[in-house]
Amino acid sequence: MTVLSVLIAAVLPLASAEAQRDKEEELIFRGLQYAEGIRNFKRRYARYPNSLKEMYTFRPRTLRKLWKDPITDSDDWGLITQTTGAPPQGPPVTGPGSPPPGGTGLAPPPTPTPAPTPSFGAPLGSAGVPVGPILGVYSKSKKKAYKIYQDHDVYFDWRFTEASLQGAGYTAALPPPVPPGPGVPMTPPPQTPSQ
Repeated sequence: MTVLSVLIAAVLPLASAEAQRDKEEELIFRGLQYAEGIRNFKRRYARYPNSLKEMYTFRPRTLRKLWKDPITDSDDWGLITQTTGAPPQGPPVTGPGSPPPGGTGLAPPPTPTPAPTPSFGAPLGSAGVPVGPILGVYSKSKKKAYKIYQDHDVYFDWRFTEASLQGAGYTAALPPPVPPGPGVPMTPPPQTPSQ
C-alpha cells in the first residue's frame, strides 16, 4: 500500500503538468481563432468588431464559435481595444473575387454600436470594461505558464491579434500545395525551343 501511494504521489504532478500544457496549447489555438476571426471581420466589413459575439452572430460568420478561455474556463476574455478615435482602416480591397463595397451582398453591413463616454478616461461599458473596436484577446489568468509564448511566461501577457497570426506562421485561405502522386496530374516543365 505504501509503495502504491508513493507511485501515485510521484505521478500526480506529472499528470497535472501535462494537463496544464494541453490547456496552454488550447489557449494558443483559441486565441489565434479569435485573431483570425477579427482579421476576417475587418476584411469583410471594413471595420473591427465591437464585441466577440458580433463575429459569430453576423452573417456570414467570421468566427466558427465563441470559445472559452481554457485556462480560466470562462467566456470572460480580456479584450484588446482601441478606445481613442476610429479604428485604422485601409482602402477597400478590390479585384476579382473580392466582395462588393460594404459587404458581400449576402447581408447588409453591420452598423457600429456607439460606445458610451464617461466623464473620465476611455469609454467604459456597464461593467467598467473598455468598449470599442476589438483588436484582439488575451487570458485574464495571471498564473505562470510552462510554455513561453511571444517571449512571455504569464498567460495574461499572451496577446492574440492580427500581428500574432504572422508570428505564428498562421495563414488563411491558402491551401497547401498538392504534391504530384497517383491521380494528381504533374505539370510538365516548360520546354525550350530547339534551333
